[in-house]
Amino acid sequence: MLRRKRRIIWRYGIAVLTVAIALLSKLLLNYWSGQLRETPFLLFFAAIMATSYYGGVGPGILAVVLSSFLGGYFFLTPAKSSFSSDPWTNIQLVIFLVEGLFLVSLIHFLKTYRRNTQIISQKLLLSEDKSRQNQDLLHLIANSLPVCISYIDSQQRYQFINKTYNTWFGFSPEEIYGKHLVEVVGEAAYQIIKDKVERALAGNLVEYEAELPYREGGTRYINAILVPDIAEDGLVRGYCGLVIDISDRKQAELEIKQLNENLEQKVKERTIQLQEVNRELEAFTYTVSHDLRAPLRAMQGLAQALQEDYSSYLDETGQEYTKRIVTAAARMDTLILDLLAYSRLGRSEIWLQRLSLDSAIAEVLKELQPEIQVAQAHITIESPLPIVKAHRTILVQVLINLISNAIKFVTAGVQPQVRIRAEERVGEEGVQGGQGGQVSNLSSLSPHTPPTSPPPHLPISPPPHRPISSKTSTCKKWVRLWVEDNGIGIANQHQERIFRTFERLHGIESYPGTGIGLAIIKRGIERMGGGVGVESQLGQGSRFWIELPQGDSSSK
Repeated sequence: MLRRKRRIIWRYGIAVLTVAIALLSKLLLNYWSGQLRETPFLLFFAAIMATSYYGGVGPGILAVVLSSFLGGYFFLTPAKSSFSSDPWTNIQLVIFLVEGLFLVSLIHFLKTYRRNTQIISQKLLLSEDKSRQNQDLLHLIANSLPVCISYIDSQQRYQFINKTYNTWFGFSPEEIYGKHLVEVVGEAAYQIIKDKVERALAGNLVEYEAELPYREGGTRYINAILVPDIAEDGLVRGYCGLVIDISDRKQAELEIKQLNENLEQKVKERTIQLQEVNRELEAFTYTVSHDLRAPLRAMQGLAQALQEDYSSYLDETGQEYTKRIVTAAARMDTLILDLLAYSRLGRSEIWLQRLSLDSAIAEVLKELQPEIQVAQAHITIESPLPIVKAHRTILVQVLINLISNAIKFVTAGVQPQVRIRAEERVGEEGVQGGQGGQVSNLSSLSPHTPPTSPPPHLPISPPPHRPISSKTSTCKKWVRLWVEDNGIGIANQHQERIFRTFERLHGIESYPGTGIGLAIIKRGIERMGGGVGVESQLGQGSRFWIELPQGDSSSK
């Protein structure tokens, strides 16, 4: 308030000061020259201009009024008279008032125009820079994916290929742009996919597998998706092609088939054993593949939306699509490297860095949003949460598994209630379990101190059990993150078993899953030097916890 008053005094003080300077200057000039009537308001115009520029419209109008009064009083005939009977004198005064007000308006207009021009220029520069960044990001995403990506226009000519496509066919982007599809894939392959291409250019989403011949000889098995690019007027401008080489998979299938045929000639017992192994392998492959296709389908759907607006600058929705494509692509890569190859998780290189649990959980909830909406789950987070030291990809996957399980494993017809909270622990205190708590004001509650009574929607947990895994880090300060639910609970005798690979307590028809999720949680947390555990009673909900080193520098 005080600053505002000072600002007003300063602005209107400029008007008084500049008019006073103009008056004194005019008096001195008239004293030296002895003439009063020549250009009586000239210096006052300068005062009005300066006031309007530095003070604004209000002070400018004040300067016009003061200049009119003082100029008329001192310099118009008769001098030192507020009013004159001379019409010409009054006309001069009116003209000065009009010119002064016009000058104030003109300066205000010019200042506003200049300011708006600067703002528009800055926005244009930011927009151009953002557009370049988005374009670079789009190319980075496309070139990072282990998928052949291309864009074919309505004339079946190439307009875009990514790095994988370039490597696959041996053409540089400059060599392939503008070429017809048949010139790149060859006549034999083109005849196989011609009808699929025509269906895509007719506006249909096409997915197929095919064996295509090389231009130089040999064949490839591919899985392809053709996504039509449909304009707002309904015309198909082209399509985006996503192609995956499945030759190794097909070759493996052929080898297995041949092996089975050969083994059928052996003794019946060995044949039955081999068939059982094959059935288990196929069941495993099908289940894992089904789970891993979800992020791939998300990536493909968003890629379609992105391609529809590819030629224009990305708006906020387009930026959101781009971010989600990055997330889905990263998730696909980590699922392939970290989840399917479970044994490799123990050998993979881990980079621990300071991570915000709030940020990680926000990313997880965004990833699980469809699942949350379908289940109508209610999730409570006692934020802010502490900083931890962790490998981001593994931590996000661990949280996805924990929260997804909390939503999934509930009695039919019961709304899932999930609470997420954290607390600090020192030394080996974390291995002794924890306690529940009532939340009255989540935004003001310290995340490091557990509440004192259980929330109304969560069960009272049983006495704490020993942890499933022990911490391997020598860190002195820890953060224990709790994920509590009102689900079906886990019997005491099964609480260690559930963390083993492919262990399931329920039929897949009741609760879908592969049985590897909790094993990945345990392995991932152990690789980051932390611990994991559970407190639960059958039919009374569960409280899973993970412990990680605190991310503050003082925790070292």
